[in-house]
Amino acid sequence: MRRDDGSMSLEMVLVTPLFVIFLLFLAGVGRMVDAQSQVDGAARDAARAASLARSERDAVDMAEKAGDASLKGRNWCTGGPQVKADTYNWRPGGTVKVKVFCDVDLSDMSFIGLPGTKELTGDALAPIDFYTYRGTETADEP
Repeated sequence: MRRDDGSMSLEMVLVTPLFVIFLLFLAGVGRMVDAQSQVDGAARDAARAASLARSERDAVDMAEKAGDASLKGRNWCTGGPQVKADTYNWRPGGTVKVKVFCDVDLSDMSFIGLPGTKELTGDALAPIDFYTYRGTETADEP
């Protein structure tokens, strides 16, 4: 009998759990990267929709609807997305800025060190076209 008999089995027993944990960690990080990409896309869609509105109030409404529609059916976004449209520069040639917040549920990955939930934020900025701008109504007016 040789002295190194069984050493390969022992190495596999010690290394396999670390390899599995590493793969699970990569899966969790991949999920967060995918979720961030979708939140950024929702912010982009919301900003584009808001930039096409005819009034500031419509821009806020359209941004919320587009952000919600973009993340509709995503069960990882707990409580649904929160969409905030900033129309401080509402004028022809101005810009509209949209932020989308989403709490990502990672509770099934918490045993490998990821937090239970992680808030992701997506930002987007879109120009207001000179030729489609039609109103001066602000979001604060009735």
